[in-house]
Amino acid sequence: MTRHFLFMAHPDHGHVMPTLAVVTELVARGHRVTYLTGDSMAAFVAATGATVLTYDSKYRQANRSHISNDPLYLFSLLVDESQAMLEEIGRIEDDLPDVIVYDISILFGGRVLARKWGVPAVQAVPMFASNAHFSYLNAIYNEEGRSAGLPGWMDDMFVKIENLAASQDVKVPPAELWWEIQDFSLVNIPRCFQIAGSTFDERFAFVGPCLPEPAAESSWRPPADAGPVALVSLGGIHNQYPEFFRMCVRAFAGTRWHIVMTVGDGMDPDDLGILPPNMEIHRWMPHEAVLPHASVAVTHGGLGTVMMAMHAGCPMVIMPVSVIDQPTARQVRDLNLGRVVHSDEITAEWLIGAVEEVVADEAVQRSLREMRREVHAAGGTRRAADELERYAARFV
Repeated sequence: MTRHFLFMAHPDHGHVMPTLAVVTELVARGHRVTYLTGDSMAAFVAATGATVLTYDSKYRQANRSHISNDPLYLFSLLVDESQAMLEEIGRIEDDLPDVIVYDISILFGGRVLARKWGVPAVQAVPMFASNAHFSYLNAIYNEEGRSAGLPGWMDDMFVKIENLAASQDVKVPPAELWWEIQDFSLVNIPRCFQIAGSTFDERFAFVGPCLPEPAAESSWRPPADAGPVALVSLGGIHNQYPEFFRMCVRAFAGTRWHIVMTVGDGMDPDDLGILPPNMEIHRWMPHEAVLPHASVAVTHGGLGTVMMAMHAGCPMVIMPVSVIDQPTARQVRDLNLGRVVHSDEITAEWLIGAVEEVVADEAVQRSLREMRREVHAAGGTRRAADELERYAARFV
């Protein structure tokens, strides 16, 4: 039986990209998919075969430093994104979906809409999931995840959430809207990487990374005479660190490494000048195309890149650039999957040393081989599509 799925995600690469292979799979199975996101991600979504709806997003124009380190600013921004989405989604009220699949970052909008329309909803979680035993929010904003109670800024958030719900004629306590555990969540990590993974019940499907099928005509290949490959990237949002990229050029120039560096819109690639022959720089490059050829990934610790690295069995050197990256960095460290350094401590000498060390560390390689088996066993794209179909079938 074919279904109509509505996907909702704000225009952040780390939140939209993990859904695209699943949308492609659902469309290939004959389902209809409508996808609401910002203009900057519309072309990526359109390539899946989904019907694209866009809304007036302010996310990519927001202050990135505040996104990284100010929780009130971040969550206020995401409530505003939810509000903008809800104002736009009325265009399909005469063609309601069978299931809403909303990204966890705009959970306020997804949960309000599900109540307004009386439609079942699935939470898409491209990060650590939360339950009564583990709070990702607490892990981000309290050192080493220690509980510190509810911060004072949440009072302002509850007011904003209550106003959001009221604007859609939905009456629900804001704390319930925020903290309830959704009937079903798709989580883009394997259970063994989830913090407190054994405490999560059947409402959470840990499907691991959902990666696209490789396209032969566009897949990246290293030059024939290249040495071992290192991917260097700070992701699609928190990449405003031109001095880091310049340091990487100094660190790897003239070494045995072939460097593939992506800078996003964090800087103009031309500002790096003439690169050494063992380096190539791109604004964007699909990491899933590079990592199967890579011996190491140097990254900020975004979960999308970390999952792709683990899928490929690639060790990591992680430099967290925001508090949001810290829980992932701690898991990589604790599970012995790579090395971690603080951004204010890293030097060119340390970086090249850490890369050589982690590649040669047999204990790290053993941990990665086991983690790679777990990632592949989680099921990925096909399992995610299967789970969505099974969930939709509950409501026939």
